[in-house]
Amino acid sequence: MAPVPRVEWGFFPLDEELALLPGSLTPRQQDHLVHLGSCLPFEQAAKMLECLLGVQVSEALVRRHTEAAGAEVEAVQTAKASEEAKPSAKSVARLAVSADGAYVPLLKGQWAEVRTVAIGEVQQERTAQGEQEVHVRHLSYFSRRTDAATFADLAEVEMRRRGVSQAERVCAVTDGADWLQGFIELHRPDALRILDFPHAAEHVSALLQALEQAEITLPPDLLCRLLHRLKHHGPRLMLRLLDRLPEPIAQQEGVREHVGYLRKRAALMQYQDYRREGWPIGSGMVESANKIVVEARLKGAGMHWQPSHVNPMLALRNGVCNERWQETWQERVIEQRRQRLLQQQLRARLRCQQVLSSCMLLLLQFLPPTPKPSLPPPRPLAPAATLPGSCRPSPHHPWKRGPACRPKSGAKT
Repeated sequence: MAPVPRVEWGFFPLDEELALLPGSLTPRQQDHLVHLGSCLPFEQAAKMLECLLGVQVSEALVRRHTEAAGAEVEAVQTAKASEEAKPSAKSVARLAVSADGAYVPLLKGQWAEVRTVAIGEVQQERTAQGEQEVHVRHLSYFSRRTDAATFADLAEVEMRRRGVSQAERVCAVTDGADWLQGFIELHRPDALRILDFPHAAEHVSALLQALEQAEITLPPDLLCRLLHRLKHHGPRLMLRLLDRLPEPIAQQEGVREHVGYLRKRAALMQYQDYRREGWPIGSGMVESANKIVVEARLKGAGMHWQPSHVNPMLALRNGVCNERWQETWQERVIEQRRQRLLQQQLRARLRCQQVLSSCMLLLLQFLPPTPKPSLPPPRPLAPAATLPGSCRPSPHHPWKRGPACRPKSGAKT
């Protein structure tokens, strides 16, 4: 009996029809497993999955599935950021954009900065007392652990989805960092740029403390008065007071940095105009994003992350916090099917190459043998210079030959 031929791993056509994924878990179980793993620590996610579905899995399995799914979602979003796609057709009258960074713990005691941008719709509401209040609704987030230039390019996915370039008016509330100005310049150069009021108040407070350390007597309520004046009338009075500082004190360490910070960002502190036009003056939406998106999952007690696993977790966290989990999961399924198709095509090419090689070898067996090339006849041996068994020279010895310069017999002498 002939041996049974070897078979290879593959997917039954019914697997494709039922949208089955690799592994022993059903698609629904994998969906819930990854969803829980992106919201809870992996050990708690394993226990919760057992309570909800009665499926027992290990912590390591939850970790592997969650990190693998996050890597696939990250790959999809990175590809979307680089492709030429049409902007969102939805147009909003007023949008607010705010970006900031937060640190997460890595292995070996290291820390890495995660940059986050928050986007929301600006709405004005009246309180029961008839006062006007500004709120930012319908927030969405995008986070990555990368440098500022790369983050600005990758965030194009969320900026395009929210229609930042199509909005009638956009404000950018930031802490005044230089990389944030480049971020705004890339996505919406005409955005109204606002310095976050709590950051401005923090620098004013630090400046007054530095002046007190320089033995300058200040009124006890000066900070409250300056902040009230700054919020309702702008930075004009504060800048006049800074101009009156004596030069030796203005150049002292601790005073010079805060004075330069406030003077450089005077155009971003026109809070009286921002409040009158109904714009937010605080970056609370991105501060809360750092806590909700990043720190709530990646900065728990005893957590230390491998650098390559941070962005996959952030990709899943964005899907959870943006309330787009089903869309995020479908992106993962599509990417997994695409990778599976590429693997099948690669295996098919390898099989074709193997079959082609086998056919070539079979053809070579039936080809007639190539005739061997005939060798040239051996050259005749030169006559011996001596007689056999004697030391006497033979007639062919060079000594028996006449010199080449010997004159011929017919030559005249």
